[in-house]
Formats: sequence, C-alpha cells, structure tokens
Amino acid sequence: MKRKGFFLIDIILGLGLLGMLALVVQTTIITSTRSIVAIENRADLIDNCQRIAESLKVPSEENDEFFEMLTYEDGFVSYPCTQLPEGMEAMVRLVHRDGKLQKYSVMVRGEGYDVSLSATRVLQ
Repeated sequence: MKRKGFFLIDIILGLGLLGMLALVVQTTIITSTRSIVAIENRADLIDNCQRIAESLKVPSEENDEFFEMLTYEDGFVSYPCTQLPEGMEAMVRLVHRDGKLQKYSVMVRGEGYDVSLSATRVLQ
C-alpha cells in the first residue's frame, strides 16, 4: 500500500493541532496575568482605604474640623490625602452621629475599582 502524500498531510495536521494548543496556552497566560494585576490593584485600594479609615479615628484638631464639615454634607466628600498614589481618590461620608460616636464610611476609587469601608470614631 502506497502512502504517497500522507506525510505532508500529517505534518500540516500536526502543526494545526500544535497551533491550537499554543493559542489555548497563550490565552490562559494572558487571562491569568490580567487577573493578577487586577488583584494587586484592588489590594492596594483596600490597604489605602484601611489606612485612611484608621487615620481618621485618631483624635486631632484636623480630624475634628473635617468631621464638623461632614455634618453639613449629605453624601461623600473628597478627603485631601497626600499619601494616595496618583490616580486614586479618597472620599468620606458621615453615616451616623450619636453622642460621642461617629460612624463614617471611607471610599477609595482608582483604576476601575471602588473600595468602601465603614468605621466608628469616638469623640473625646
């Protein structure tokens, strides 16, 4: 039995299967890389949001003035934080004030994500 021409067809089919396998591997690697970058960006936002929420708990004249201003606002107010990386924005909203307790929410926006945390501040 003669197999004339089958060797060329075998090579073409093998290259085609190898190309499809390479496409699947490349797509998986690209998707994984994008996911890792997105997770790192979101982790940075969470860290910055926690840092701002904790810094607002500290009793200081600057924080007292900022929260006094928040009492006259309904929604989120831009928080002037010089430590945020470029492209990130911090906003704070006073949720509830009851005696010596102030419940507030901090939101940090950046790179397509929003992270929001709630915290409570005790007045002195």
